Amino acid sequence: MKNIIIGIDFSKETFDATVLDLSKTNGVLPASINGMHEKFQNSKRGFQQLLAWIKKSTKQKPSNDWMFCGEQTGKYSHGLCDFLFDKGLDMWIEAPLRIKRCMGIARGKNDSLDSLRIAEYAYRYQDKMIIYQPISEAIAQLKELFLARQKFVEQRKALFVRNSTCTEYSKGSEAEKTVAKLSRKLIEQYDESIEKLEEEMQAIIDSNEDILETFECITSIKGISLINASAFIIYTNNFKDFGADPRRIASYWGVAVFAQDSGTSVHHPARTSPMCSKMLKSLLSEAAVAARLYNPDIKRYYNRLIAKGKHKGVALNNVKNKLVHIITALAVNKTKYVEGYESIRKAS
Repeated sequence: MKNIIIGIDFSKETFDATVLDLSKTNGVLPASINGMHEKFQNSKRGFQQLLAWIKKSTKQKPSNDWMFCGEQTGKYSHGLCDFLFDKGLDMWIEAPLRIKRCMGIARGKNDSLDSLRIAEYAYRYQDKMIIYQPISEAIAQLKELFLARQKFVEQRKALFVRNSTCTEYSKGSEAEKTVAKLSRKLIEQYDESIEKLEEEMQAIIDSNEDILETFECITSIKGISLINASAFIIYTNNFKDFGADPRRIASYWGVAVFAQDSGTSVHHPARTSPMCSKMLKSLLSEAAVAARLYNPDIKRYYNRLIAKGKHKGVALNNVKNKLVHIITALAVNKTKYVEGYESIRKAS
């Protein structure tokens, strides 16, 4: 158990820090919480000032008794997290919704109060702490290209829909012809940009041995290609996060099902949760459709579910779940997919 708990509330320019020194209370959080608070610039100088302030505030308590905790805020939190990791200090990054729901009814809100609540959360749930692990430079670059590609795809789709609607339903006025012509040019530019981004993504994958090995393993199953493989590598930190647990990965991707059953009145069938990454779920849906069409094993599995009376949507979600389990197993075991493996195993 750590006795020096530091709650961090991030923002773009600054971050608020609250220190709970529990060494005087034998590690017990008092009923009346008194934390030491300070605000710092979200920069390297601010990070150094933070450490100096903590040492002064805790009267030089050893740093191995410190624990930092903050909310996942993307780029805003990466600088301090990487800085603390390099210093060998324990940093715990948690989902904001998890912290919010664990704090009960909360009245009032400001940065100072938020950092105190984060520190309190870290104290109460430090047995669930997951130490921050920075992603590699290769994965960071791959993520930048991947997200840029996704944004270009969305914008291209919007232009394509707008252009096709004008062409189909318009009367062909000069203004509409001009809009359609410009839209076609922009669509061509987006196509070129998307292709360029995909080439850059592939180049990064090819240049890193660990990522390339994982990529070749998980793309050995039909239905998984560059984009879905990149998504799995990026959002699992090359399968180092989630404890390599396919159930947790499936939950994050939004394809794991959860039942609701309580007492005599609540009996809802198992269904997927809306708390997930819609983007990743959409990409996996495309992979599941492709696998159902071109992967004989997946096709047999899907048809077997349909024959049992499963709804097509439920059967397709089962395919997504199966893909996540297969992909995780391939990545963790560093092996390639063997078509008909289940049949071979039963025969042996």
